[in-house]
Parts: sequence; structure tokens; C-alpha cells
Amino acid sequence: MTGPLSPRLLILGVILCVIAALAGPYVTLKLGMSVDLSYGGMFLAAALLAKGARDNRELAVQLNIIQAMINAVSGVGFMVVILAAFHYIKGEFGRDIDFNPTWWQMGVWLTISAYLGVFVGAIPRRTILADRTLTWPAARGVLVVAHTLTDPAATALNTRRKAVLSVTTALAGFLTFLRDSLGVITPIVGNKALNLMMGLEFVGLGFGMLVPLGIGLSGLLGVWILANFGETVGQLAALSGTSEVNWAQCRTEIAAGEITDFLRVNCGEAAKYLGAGSHFKHIVLWMMWPATAMMVASALTSVVLSLAKNALMTTSVVGEVESQADEHIPTSWIVGGTIVCIGLLIFVQDLWFDMPWYQVMVAIAIQPVLIVAGLRVLGLTGQGPVSLMANATQFLFGLIWPAHVKENLVAAQIAADPAASSEGTISSFWVAQRLGGSFRTLIVAQLLMLPIGAFLLPVTFTMLANRFGIGLEPGQLAAPTGLKIASLAIVMEKGLTALPHGALTASIAAIVFGILVEILLTMTKTDAEGNEVQRFPWLPVPSALGFSLILPPTLSIATAVGSMISFTWRKVAGGDVGSYILYGAPIAAGLMAGEAIVGGILLPILATLVEFVNSLLS
Repeated sequence: MTGPLSPRLLILGVILCVIAALAGPYVTLKLGMSVDLSYGGMFLAAALLAKGARDNRELAVQLNIIQAMINAVSGVGFMVVILAAFHYIKGEFGRDIDFNPTWWQMGVWLTISAYLGVFVGAIPRRTILADRTLTWPAARGVLVVAHTLTDPAATALNTRRKAVLSVTTALAGFLTFLRDSLGVITPIVGNKALNLMMGLEFVGLGFGMLVPLGIGLSGLLGVWILANFGETVGQLAALSGTSEVNWAQCRTEIAAGEITDFLRVNCGEAAKYLGAGSHFKHIVLWMMWPATAMMVASALTSVVLSLAKNALMTTSVVGEVESQADEHIPTSWIVGGTIVCIGLLIFVQDLWFDMPWYQVMVAIAIQPVLIVAGLRVLGLTGQGPVSLMANATQFLFGLIWPAHVKENLVAAQIAADPAASSEGTISSFWVAQRLGGSFRTLIVAQLLMLPIGAFLLPVTFTMLANRFGIGLEPGQLAAPTGLKIASLAIVMEKGLTALPHGALTASIAAIVFGILVEILLTMTKTDAEGNEVQRFPWLPVPSALGFSLILPPTLSIATAVGSMISFTWRKVAGGDVGSYILYGAPIAAGLMAGEAIVGGILLPILATLVEFVNSLLS
């Protein structure tokens, strides 16, 4: 193949996409959100492609293609939360919904729905990209990296940054091996029953270095709530199913902490709760309801406020840009690709999941609206509301077909997968307008790489589930977004009776809190230097607070520590040429990459090999 997609570029793209497809799910299951892996990929690609590029412009276009490839694979990799949701439905909620596709069936299903997002996302490209009120902060960061890596004057500086990235990745990987494989690095335990501990969590530490201080401190507030109210709500969750007649006595006996015959027979899982070394699982089974309510309410409020603010703005935010890209995409590609993907989705979901065509069409019909809304939020905030799109589809399905739990989760995937892939498509288009290249090339690059992520995802999920476990016990991957999606499916089926004692009142309060705080966080003022800043920056961020109520505290603490490090570092050595600007992002990316590669790829593979060798020797 000649042109921009040269064999060399494609081979490098495949290698980087395989690494992203294997490492991304581990991070997503651990944090409940994905991280941008394209920065590290662009650093590596720049070093390998520089000698073969005719000039810096061609190298920049190639880096844009690498970005599009990695983001496409990372987007479909985020669907690991849907697999986790199915896992929670069966494991934590005890429901057998007859969802047992093979790995290749999952790969085909994920590929088709991701392809749909590429084609449908390209439809509103002119309107979205021409909107000068959308600042695209995430894509702008990619553009800055591309310019830096192709700047001849920054060669020596980039060499040092690449060295920092490599050394940090190697160090984090080595320490992860010592921690997870040999067990010689143990956490500092504060309260074992509540899972309160602090250890070397490199994913959390690196993530914290990339987020504002408010995110880290909001997570720390969540840990404080768990520490002070965890035992109380954990007991309430353990008593679910207790009759009103026995409720008072059960509350008294579980509070006393002694396992009695009455407790075993009449008090739900109270005896199991008291006999367990960790109560975190039951704490999360209560906390997940107000946490989910707060996160969904705040996310919806954020979307509405962002779109309303965008509609009311009359001045340009980023001046007009004369596109340097070839933006032509044949209509036959978009129309034909959309029709084929819809037809294949209807066929596949009827054949493998027993989902009738009209349910599939309902899920697909609302996607253009959700995709446009998601793209506008991404353009304004830099964060794509993929899980919220899934929740919105779940809510609609639950209203129409409340008893269909499997179809509810399948519909969530139909919403989330196209939303994620469309975000990667339009983001790469925005960068291409400023670097050059072709929209058609970017689409082809994504279509070529998406199957890598789709077919590796179920294999990676199975490997991680076997190595760590998916759940709420210590040492397992918590997959908080998957738990949130599964919880909503159960609520839409059973109604509010699915909530444990006291969780409904807490959920209502959390909804009010999430909406109110989200409104206050959007309010701004002008500081002494004339800059527009938040009026209430000290308020907790609802999404971060909600996640911290269902994440293992060690991760929330690590994120808080990381945010404190970056906040202090920026204050001491900020500025355009300060050490934080130069080395902060490579160190953060290296910390996450090191743990993800060793903990999420190498150790599960080694564990499988050890198990195989032991089976031969036994």
C-alpha cells in the first residue's frame, strides 16, 4: 500500500494498537474510566517514523494517523465496562440472563457497533467542526504534542522527555512486578474491614497527576465518608431481605458483632458479613445506589448546562481555521457503511442474543442524537460522556421493556460503542484540519485497527478476570462503571424495591446534591488579572466523589496524592518552560503504562503459563 498508510506506518500502528488493546482494559476496570494512551504512542511513533518522513509536515500527519488508530482501539476497549456489567449481573445480583457469547462473537459484535459510530459520527462533522465555540481541549493537547514532536528546535528536549517516559515506565513496571507477583511491597493498612489502605498504585498516582486538585480531593472526601459511615451502611446492605418483624432485633445483633443462630436464619447476609475479613463488598452494595444517582444526575446536568451555554454564546472562542486537510468523504461510504452496520447488528443480535429487530432499531434510532450531544460535550470539556450515553439508553429501554435485563445491557453497548468510536473520529478530524492529511485516510485507519481492539477485548477481559477477579473483594478489579451500568439495569427491572434500607433516601439526596453542585461549579468570576475562574473551586466534583464511594480506597488515595504532587509541582516549577510542563505528562503516562503493561498484560500471561506448566507436572 502506498500513500499515507505505508506498510511501515501500518505495522507500527498494529503494534501500538495491540499494546493499547491489552493495556487499556486493565486501567478502565481499575479506575472506572479510560485514559488517553495516544500521547505515549505518539512519542514512540515520532522516534521510529522521523527518519522515514520526507519532512516535518509528513511526520505530523503520520502522528495524527497514529492518534486516530490508538483512540479507535481505546474507544472499543472501554466496552470492557459492558462485559463487567454482565459479570456483575450474574455474580453480585445472582441473575442468569443467558448471555454467553464466544470471544469471536463478541469481537464481531463490538466491531460492527464501533464501525457504526465511525460512519454516523462522520455525518455531523461539518457542523461540529465549524462550531467555533467548541474548544476541543483534549484534541488541542494532541495538537500541541504533535507540534512539539515535529519541531526541529525541540529535538534535544524531546529526547529527554522520551527518556523520562521510558525510565518511568520501566520503573513502574518493575515495582508492579514486585508488588503483584512476589508480594514484597505491601500496603499500609488503616482499617482492613473497610479496605482502607495506602499502597503503590501507579495507575491511580499517574492519573492523579493529570487531573485538577479538586478531582483528587473529591476522591479523598469519598474515602472519609467510607471511613466514617462504611460500617453502618455495610450492615444495612447485609440485612437486605430481612422481614419487618425481625428488623429491629437483626439490627441490634449485627451491631453487637456476634454471630448467633437467629442472625444466621433471619437476618439476610448478616452472618456472612460478620464472618468476612473485609466488609467493603457490602459497603459498596449500599453506596453504589447514591453514588450512581449522583453521577448520572450531575452528568446530565453538565450536558444540559454545556449545551445551553453553547447555544447562548454569541462570540467566537477559537477563531476561524482554514483547514489544511482534505475533508472529502464519499457519501457512499457513510450511507453504505451505516446501512450495512445496521443490517448486521439486527442480524447478529437476533441470531446470538435473541433480541428482536424492533428493540435493536429503537437503540440505534436514538444514537444520532446521543452522538451529537456527546461530541459537543467532548468539544467543550475534553471528556466524552460515553457511560452517560449508555445510561440514557438503558433508561429509555427500562421504561419500555422493564423486565428485559439482558436487552437493557445489550442496548447500553449499542449506545456506548458507537459514541466512543465517533469521539475518536471527530477528534482526529479536528487535529487533521490543523496538520493536514485526509479525512478518508483517518477513517480507513480506524476501520483497519478497530477489529484489533474488538477481538482482543474479550480475551483480555477473561485473562484479567482469571488473574485478579472482577468484583468488590480486596485485590479484585472493581470495575465501578460496569457496576453502575448493572445497577441501573436492575433498578429499571425491579424498581426501587431493589435498593437496600436507607439507600433510596440517600439516592434522592445525592441527586439533589449532584445537580446543585454541578450548577455551582459552572459559575465563574473574573480574578484580579482578568482571567475567568470558577466561583466555587472548593466544591467537591460529583463524578469524582461518586466514583470514590465505589472504588477501593487505595486507588482514591493514590489519585489524591498524585493530584497533590502535580499541584505543588506546578506552583513551584510551572510556566511554559518549567519542569512540570516538560516532564509532568511523560512521568504520569509512564506510571500508568508501566503498571498496565506488567500488571495487565505480562503477569496474567505468566500466570496462565505457570498454571499450564503445573498442570503438566501434576
